Amino acid sequence: MTQITGETLYEAKFDPKLTGYHAWLGSLFLCITVVGLLLIPFWLAMSRWYGREYLRRVSAQVTAQAVEIKKGVFFRKEATIPLNRITDVRLHDDPLMRFCGLRGLRVETAGQSGPQGGSEGDLVGVIDAVEMRNVILLQRQQVLGGSSEAPAAAPARTDDASVLTEIRDILARIEDRLSAPGG
Repeated sequence: MTQITGETLYEAKFDPKLTGYHAWLGSLFLCITVVGLLLIPFWLAMSRWYGREYLRRVSAQVTAQAVEIKKGVFFRKEATIPLNRITDVRLHDDPLMRFCGLRGLRVETAGQSGPQGGSEGDLVGVIDAVEMRNVILLQRQQVLGGSSEAPAAAPARTDDASVLTEIRDILARIEDRLSAPGG
C-alpha cells in the first residue's frame, strides 16, 4: 500500500468470515427480485472468488494524520480521511453481520462527502474494531491538540431565533439612522 501521510500507527486485519458475509448478502439481495432467483446458482459459484478477492484488496490503516482505506473488487475505492475532519467513529452491525460474527466500523466526517452522502469510511469485518476505533479517536485527539472538542475552524452553531433577532436589531438601527435628521 502506498503510504500518503506518514508512519502507520495501526493496520486493520479483516476476518476471513467476510467472504461468507458477502455470499449471504448477495444471495439475499438476489432473493428479493424474481429475476435474481435465476442468478443465485451463478452468484454462489462466483461468490467464493469475489469474497477472496475482496478480502485480498481491502485494507485500512491509521497514520499520524489520516485514516487510509482501500477496498473493492470491480468498483475500487481509495479514501484518505484526515483525522481533523473525523467527527465520530461508530461500531455497527446488522442481523446478517451478527449471524456471520462480524462487526462494522464507520468513520463519520464533517461534510460526509461520500458518493451517496454516506460515510466515507465504512469497513465491515475488522478484527478488533474496538481497538481500531480507540486508536483513531486517540490519534484524532492528539492531532487536534489534546482537545476533545471540534476543530477551532468549525463555525459556532447558533439557533435561528437568535439570528433573526440580531437581523431585526440591525434593521432597526439602520431605520433609526435613516429617519434621523441629517441622516
